[in-house]
Amino acid sequence: MEPVLRVHDAPHPDDVAHVQSRVHDETVARAAIGPDRDLAVEARDGDGGEMLGACYGGTWGGTCELEGLWVRPDQRRNGLGSRLLAEAEFEASRRGCLQVVLLTHELQAPGFYEQRGYDVVGRVDGYPDGSAALWFHKTLVPDPTGTVRESS
Repeated sequence: MEPVLRVHDAPHPDDVAHVQSRVHDETVARAAIGPDRDLAVEARDGDGGEMLGACYGGTWGGTCELEGLWVRPDQRRNGLGSRLLAEAEFEASRRGCLQVVLLTHELQAPGFYEQRGYDVVGRVDGYPDGSAALWFHKTLVPDPTGTVRESS
């Protein structure tokens, strides 16, 4: 039977999750370097209160990939974003990662990452129109003492 191709504007979330899971599982298996781990650093108003900001990603194969860093608009410019990023970097280093990579857009806050030691290693102009996608990289310095600290 010939496969039927269809284009969708809104694919079913279960279908998207299925394909992403298959790609993920095959990549991890082919690399044969062990499983990946999610990484989350959250800032909340009080213990379990409203989300003020967060940084999400994962670690695998000596690399931390950050997939999103967000701070609520009324909490910006007070150092919270820097604290979230620093905590993610610390945890990545504690897990044995030697580098961090992330993708952002020029219309967001690329200077934020550059000021914190990240270098642009890739650029796609026109994504989105009138801007660019930027791929950042930062080398992590391992803690020679192996000190582990509690997350705040």
